[in-house]
Amino acid sequence: MPTVKNPGLKVALRILLLLLLSSPVLAQKIVVISDINGRYGSTEYSPRVTKAVQAILDLKPDLVIGAGDMVAGQKQPLLDQARLDKMWTAFNQTVADPLRQAGIEFLISPGNHDGSALPGFELERERFSAQWLNKQPGLHLLEGSEWPRRYALWLDKTLIISIDGTRPGRLQHADLDLLRSVLSRESSKAQSIIVVSHLPQWPFARGREKDIITDPDLTSLLGRYGVDFFISGHHHVFYPGVDDREVIHLAVGPLGGNARKFVGQSTREPFSFVVLDITNEGFSVSAFSSPDFQQEISLTGLPEKIKGPDGFLTRLDLLESTSAPAVIDEETIK
Repeated sequence: MPTVKNPGLKVALRILLLLLLSSPVLAQKIVVISDINGRYGSTEYSPRVTKAVQAILDLKPDLVIGAGDMVAGQKQPLLDQARLDKMWTAFNQTVADPLRQAGIEFLISPGNHDGSALPGFELERERFSAQWLNKQPGLHLLEGSEWPRRYALWLDKTLIISIDGTRPGRLQHADLDLLRSVLSRESSKAQSIIVVSHLPQWPFARGREKDIITDPDLTSLLGRYGVDFFISGHHHVFYPGVDDREVIHLAVGPLGGNARKFVGQSTREPFSFVVLDITNEGFSVSAFSSPDFQQEISLTGLPEKIKGPDGFLTRLDLLESTSAPAVIDEETIK
C-alpha cells in the first residue's frame, strides 16, 4: 500500500499546523465504489458486487462513497418509473442496506447512468433524487447543499464536496457556485479536502478520451483552495495521479459493467474498489481487485504518466521523481 507522508508542500504545511495545535489523532478509512451497474435496465447485480460489499463490511470503514452509476440507465428506449424503481430497490438490497445495517455511512454522487444531467433523462434524474431525498447522511450538510445532486459536509477534519459531474465539458453553474462558496468558507479549516465527480478531468481509459470535464474554472478552484483529492469514476480503471497543482486525481475502477484499458495500453484493468486512509501524518491509497477483493493492485503496473488537456498526471508513488517517462502521450487527446 503506497503511503505518502509528505505528498507536497501544501499538505505538509497543513499537517504541521495541525500537529502544532495539538489536534486530536485522526484516523479515517474511506472506501469508494463506482460503476457497479450491469446491463441496461438490469435489476440484478454481478455476484462480485456482493463479494465486494462483504469485503468492505470486513474493513469497517468510516464512510463509503458511491461515485456514480449505481444503476443502469441512460439509453433508448427510456425506462419507465416502475423499472427504475425496481433497479434502485435491487441496489438497496445489494449495497445500501447491508452498509446501513452495519452502521456505515454511505454518500452518493450522481453518474451518467443513474442521474445524468444531459437532456432527455429527466425521469432518471427525478427517480435518482426521489431515492435519496429521505436518506440524507448522518453527517451535517453545509450551506448551499442540494442533496443528493451536489452537496458538502464534514467527516471530522475532512471536507467532502460532491458535484454533478455527469456530462463532459464545463460544469453547471450550480456546481461551480457550490465549490466556490464552500471552499472559500471552509477550506482553511480542513486537514484534507475531497471533491467527488463521476467524470474525471483526465482521460484515463481507451474509448472515453472525450468523456472528461474540461473546465478551467474547476481547475483553478481545485488549486487555489488546496483540494487534496479529486475522486472520479466512469473510466473503469484505478489510477492515482498528481497534477502540477499537487491535486491527487483518484480514478476508481468498476465493480460492474466492463473493465477497460488505459489509453495506449492493451490489457484490461481488474474490477476493484478503492480504500483511502487519512491520518494526521498523511494518507495511503490502495485498491483491491476481484474475485475476492483481498489482492491489492500494484501501482507499478499502471502508467507512469497520463497526458490530458491540463498537462500530465504523475503516478502517486512517483511523486518525488521527476524523471518518469510518459507512457500515455500522443493518442490521449488530439
